[in-house]
Amino acid sequence: MIEKALIAVIALAALSALTVLCVGAAGFALFAVLDGPLGPAGAAGVVALVCALLLLVAVFAVRGKGPALPAALQDDDSLAARAFELARQHPMAASGAALLAALAAGVLAVKNPKVIATALSAYLAGRSSGRH
Repeated sequence: MIEKALIAVIALAALSALTVLCVGAAGFALFAVLDGPLGPAGAAGVVALVCALLLLVAVFAVRGKGPALPAALQDDDSLAARAFELARQHPMAASGAALLAALAAGVLAVKNPKVIATALSAYLAGRSSGRH
């Protein structure tokens, strides 16, 4: 269970890093192409406009869409059911909150190395007992 969660976190971090790299490279390439005819300020303005338009398209594409609640939570009025419903209604805010929570967990782990040691020992203990 912990192994799958760690793999998912690592995969998400790798995909996020690659996405940022690709978006940065595309933005720089667009800036370099437009720098000659428009000058640096004009090229930066066009790059910002393209980024804003892409963000607007992404928001409209994601808005209102989301996975249905798990069967166990459909008739439940618990905190988890309300959290799933809130995340489904506001996917961009939910992804921002998830990113902030991951960042806070990373800062906590860096500030307190005992957290990393505890997580690693729990992972290794589960691995040695055959539960993974």
